[in-house]
Amino acid sequence: MSKKVSLPLDDDDDDDALAQRISETAKQQGIPSLTPAPVSSSSPAGPRRPIKVEVSDALFEALTVTAAQQRVTKRFLILSALRDAGFPVDEADFREDGRRLRGSRKV
Repeated sequence: MSKKVSLPLDDDDDDDALAQRISETAKQQGIPSLTPAPVSSSSPAGPRRPIKVEVSDALFEALTVTAAQQRVTKRFLILSALRDAGFPVDEADFREDGRRLRGSRKV
């Protein structure tokens, strides 16, 4: 077993100095950061335009059930089908708008 190394914590250490020491120790010991690096978008999403489609009750129910089973939105299912049919759908179009996240995808 490895021996634990304790670092003295002085009462006069400020938060920034303590955070710096923790960061340095984590890097030395190969401990990953709990804060993920920010992900930059390769291209900002352009303006969006709404589209409204009326469907039968059976199709609406099928979309609802499938979306719940896959833990995605109906919007995601429709965009996936459009992409699979050959329409130009960017990855940025699949990003959640932040209003709803399901199950284990909650942050």
